[in-house]
Amino acid sequence: MKFSKLVKTGLVVTALCLSATAAMAKDYRFVMVSHIGAQDPNMNWLTLALEEFEKKYPNVTTEYIGGETYSAQELARNLDQVIASRPDGIAIPVTDANALEAGIRRALDMGIPVVAFNAADGRPEGERIPYMMYVGGDEYLTGLKTGQYAIARAKEGKVPMPKQVVCAMISADHEGLRQRCKGIEDAFKEVGATAEYLFTDVDPAKFRNNLKAYLSSHPDANYILNMGDFTAPWSWEVANDLGLDPDVDDKGMTIMTVGVGPIALSGIKDGHLLVASEQGFWLQGYIPMEWLYWHHELGYDAQSDIITGPVMVDMNNLEQMDKLSTAVFGAGSEDNSAWLQ
Repeated sequence: MKFSKLVKTGLVVTALCLSATAAMAKDYRFVMVSHIGAQDPNMNWLTLALEEFEKKYPNVTTEYIGGETYSAQELARNLDQVIASRPDGIAIPVTDANALEAGIRRALDMGIPVVAFNAADGRPEGERIPYMMYVGGDEYLTGLKTGQYAIARAKEGKVPMPKQVVCAMISADHEGLRQRCKGIEDAFKEVGATAEYLFTDVDPAKFRNNLKAYLSSHPDANYILNMGDFTAPWSWEVANDLGLDPDVDDKGMTIMTVGVGPIALSGIKDGHLLVASEQGFWLQGYIPMEWLYWHHELGYDAQSDIITGPVMVDMNNLEQMDKLSTAVFGAGSEDNSAWLQ
């Protein structure tokens, strides 16, 4: 598999077919176009899922096109280029329905099946873009369950009771991130706490500066929810520099994140992170490709979405997640380099 803006992979024939049928199988080309590019370690989950898929479906070729930013406008432009190449299927995160609807509907009108993954059109079913299905985490539930987890630990005396959570928004137009924030906001309302949707940017320096400016003028903020584990050390560093005691204890700031890899796992192990939420990224890479194949070969049309997360990761299941992280990233909780100032 080639890594860059375009990742090509040969993929494999369904085990459901007899070998004689497989020998005559039609060739297909599916494209996964995403805002998740080399700047985001979560791309590893998706590209490795495609590698596994190719072991089963050799008559399918996939292409992975990742963005250089999290911009919905960039994603829409990349989608237009993909549609022009007339693939046999497309998988795309609907980070911003307004920006992506025209392109997705154009693909559907051309007879190209589309599966949404990672981020869904959050509008009601009758109003949302009529893609085949959504495969991914329930982002509202991710925020809600993370908030409920924090409150439960606070009631046990392990961390402070929430007053205000800062949602560190690395993208201003990603609907899924807003849903996470809405979920934790609703959870924290139960204990009288509030939420701030703070656009931090994804650039490390801008992230740190924006978060520092907010925390310096809002002393009630005592929780930070990161939208990706790679930003969690930046949040911890800012809070630590401000003297806010960001390690996991019964005082000061408490750091949480969405996303699991060596950064999150080492943060949990070393007491920097309370919890991480895993959304089933590997499944988000594999399942859309399989349903596109089944749609062509078997006439399948999905009648429901497939929810792959959230899963709460803490010290209780750290060992199991370590094994998965090592398989995907080549390292687990033993790699704490991201947390070293």
